[in-house]
Amino acid sequence: MSRHQWPALALLVIILPFVVTRGEPVEKPPPDVAAFAAAAALEGLEDVQRLESQITADESQRLATRDVGPLEIYTFIDESLGLLIDTALAAVRHAAAATAGSELNPILLSEASLLEKQLNNMLAAQTKEPLFFWHGPKRYVSSQLQRLFGRGPWHQQLKELANAGSTSLSALVGEASSETKRSPLQGKLPLIGLAVDDSYCPKGGPCSLETEVQALASLSKKESQSDSGLVHVVLLPCPEAALEHLGSLLRPMRAKLYVSAMLPPELFDALSPREASKPASVAQLMEGYISSLIKALGIPIDLIWLPYAAFKKQYWPGTQKMLEKTHSWVYGIRAEVQQASVAQKLLLRKPAPVAWLSTDDLLRPVQQDAIHAALEAGIACVSLPRKEAAGRFAAKYFKAAGLKEEPLVQVAQLHWAWRRGLSAMWRGGELLPGEAQFKTNVLKAAAFSSSHYQAGHEEVPSDAWKITSPLEAALHSGRTILQKAEASPPTGTYKDADSSFSPGVSAATLTGLADQAKTFKANDHIIYAEDFFDDQTFAAIKEETERLWMSEDIEANCNLDGTNRLGGYVLDHVPRNSSLYRLIYGNDPFRQWVSAVNAEGPMWPSDFPIEVREYGRHSRGMGCHPDLQMYKVPRKDLEFAFTVDNDSRCNVSFWDAAGKLHLVQTKPNSIMMVGVNAATHCVSSTDGGTRTILKFIYVGDYRKSNEFWSYTTNECDDSNPNRQMLSDRRTVRQRQARSLEL
Repeated sequence: MSRHQWPALALLVIILPFVVTRGEPVEKPPPDVAAFAAAAALEGLEDVQRLESQITADESQRLATRDVGPLEIYTFIDESLGLLIDTALAAVRHAAAATAGSELNPILLSEASLLEKQLNNMLAAQTKEPLFFWHGPKRYVSSQLQRLFGRGPWHQQLKELANAGSTSLSALVGEASSETKRSPLQGKLPLIGLAVDDSYCPKGGPCSLETEVQALASLSKKESQSDSGLVHVVLLPCPEAALEHLGSLLRPMRAKLYVSAMLPPELFDALSPREASKPASVAQLMEGYISSLIKALGIPIDLIWLPYAAFKKQYWPGTQKMLEKTHSWVYGIRAEVQQASVAQKLLLRKPAPVAWLSTDDLLRPVQQDAIHAALEAGIACVSLPRKEAAGRFAAKYFKAAGLKEEPLVQVAQLHWAWRRGLSAMWRGGELLPGEAQFKTNVLKAAAFSSSHYQAGHEEVPSDAWKITSPLEAALHSGRTILQKAEASPPTGTYKDADSSFSPGVSAATLTGLADQAKTFKANDHIIYAEDFFDDQTFAAIKEETERLWMSEDIEANCNLDGTNRLGGYVLDHVPRNSSLYRLIYGNDPFRQWVSAVNAEGPMWPSDFPIEVREYGRHSRGMGCHPDLQMYKVPRKDLEFAFTVDNDSRCNVSFWDAAGKLHLVQTKPNSIMMVGVNAATHCVSSTDGGTRTILKFIYVGDYRKSNEFWSYTTNECDDSNPNRQMLSDRRTVRQRQARSLEL
């Protein structure tokens, strides 16, 4: 979609919220600051669209090659997805900063507040472990970003502010702001390096590896006369075939290289809980992986990067046992750490690491006090910018900092790392000649805009967010406005003027919310509601479910037997307006209902896939059970069963908080919302009929429970009965569709 070309927005208000902003009235930022913040917000929105398209294309390409399954892709897109969330959060906060002190529509402000809270929560979780299936959160976040800032009154105001005039550096940072002096580099690692993964120099494709290594070596010698001239090559987690290919490319240049390789963060998922408690098993797993990695690569390794998980309490005894042995390589730690105290706790180990590698770019920099803690311990720090980090948002900041040419942004990131005491890492591409002259004092504000720490929160790193410039003051005001805006659910919904359809719920669904919340609690956190979605949404859900049975867009659930329960996980790798993820996860009135009835704060689409499931004619149903906890906070972890059709005698029974038994025959367009570790419920046999449901999860906190990842394993071959019967169902439905066309 072209820049600033989103269509006009019409606002449809269902219920006007009561919005409260505490504290003193917020003053408008100076014109130059407002202009810069508005322009940065618009550039950030464009970057989000670009990143979303790139991630979707990367998923499609990996699925086409069949190197990984659709539920295994999350590890390969985690870095790009983190950057997308960072950028979206920065765009929202810059938009709020630019328009601080102006009269905003209260519904827009309350919706922006909820979106900021969701992005903040996603980011806090994603920095610890990957988001599993991003399509649910994506559908809601994308629609909200476009609805609030991509068109309509707020978007128009941002464009007017951005076009109001040019911005001077002194207006952003203030006259008294001082420039950061270059910190000394420390450690035995090269000054500069190149990070590569399986997308770098694909087999049979063009490859500029030797040219890039030579250019990086020249730049390194130019920056430091005492530098060894070696170039550090970091091998990111790759499939075995990619490692073999990269090894063949690196072998002729090995004498000019310092080579390190990274263990995947999900390595320990291969251990059962029993094996994970045994240090010998942990050590054996790591030694086996490292041996196979070196064998596939075919060249010596200088350093192995161990993931953060290796240093957790349950795995550290095994990690230490492995490290105490004599190896041909040394080790470093790959982890994101924001506070000096945490860095010291992580890095001060026996045996000691020689280096620390962390994600480090404009929107997620390593904090300076953490760098100082590592350098004081004699540990080298390595900056790893994300591959797509040099986007329009970053270019806007570096231009404000004095960088003359936009193509030099990636080069400027190298110099920025060196100035802060880190070894720098190149992410591929032509290393353009030119002087990357810029000031660093304005760059700190970018990181403040994407931080998942709360404004004014006691956990903010000690030196990180002291307000030292007019731009930082405006961003702080914007964040404060968003965080203090409160809305009583439901806040309303929006409808595009040129759109004939926006998913929603029936009018009756949003009435009597307080009573529904009481029923939910009295039933031990379970509620049943009929005639739930509006007619158009329900018709679209039925039509899409029928299409899914004929398509390849269902990944068979290997835990089902095909007889009692048939079905699988709904994929969303081909963008469709008919997608269930749009109809259910992109459905803001539904999200409002969930939040109001659960009454534990705002709820959002989870990062676990929707499942379509049929209880067939011979199904015996499902035994009595409470739903198991998937996410960290039980009262913010809700599971749903939406009935698409039901011509059977299948009943759902449950016991409420008082021990009373309830019996429900679920009707089409009805929903059952169930809290985890709560009401015990059962599903009876179908007695000759069929019942089709959709299962999915909403959350108020994206952090995972310890059991989450055990539910993500889904490996089985074509002999699996559910996979077989799903394939047979697809063939029958396709044949029926073709016969109707004749």
